[in-house]
Amino acid sequence: MKRFLFQCLRLLLLSALGGAAWVAHRAETLPPVAPAPEKGRENDLLGDLRQAAIKRTTIIEIKEADLNRYLSNTLANRIGSTMGSGFALHGVRVDLEPGHARVILIWQIYGSPRTASVNLVVRRVDDHFHVEMLGGAFGHLRLPRGMMRPLHPSLDVVSDALEQEIKALFQMTQITLAKDKLVLDSRFPAA
Repeated sequence: MKRFLFQCLRLLLLSALGGAAWVAHRAETLPPVAPAPEKGRENDLLGDLRQAAIKRTTIIEIKEADLNRYLSNTLANRIGSTMGSGFALHGVRVDLEPGHARVILIWQIYGSPRTASVNLVVRRVDDHFHVEMLGGAFGHLRLPRGMMRPLHPSLDVVSDALEQEIKALFQMTQITLAKDKLVLDSRFPAA
């Protein structure tokens, strides 16, 4: 009887691990990317951020789809294969929700897309912005913050590629994450 219960427990454990592996390998549904604008009407997000930081008089609203288009175009030229020929970091998408952003990393692993995401919160403390990771997911498998540590090298590659944009973004007075848009306030704070 003991042996039968032990075998049932082992089968249950292997089934749970197999299910978790299957859920982790299913790619997430990706947020949309805006279609390319007409020739001559392209947005220069980095230039807009720099101008707003200099003038200190504007509020900029960036739609999620436009941000994802900018990231797709910009990162395609700046990142490459980080893990060898079969594992290539393919891109990044952002899903903006009220109060937090979900950053989705996309890999092509031998031609098959795989995703991992982290949930980030941006807070201003005195004169500095702090970005905090709340948790994330490998595919559809949701995990707490501590389990997302293996993504650190890939997040470093992305942050290095977007260093100029991040510096310009943190020159703003206020950063607000809203549903499907990013609102940046460059005006001087009220005294």
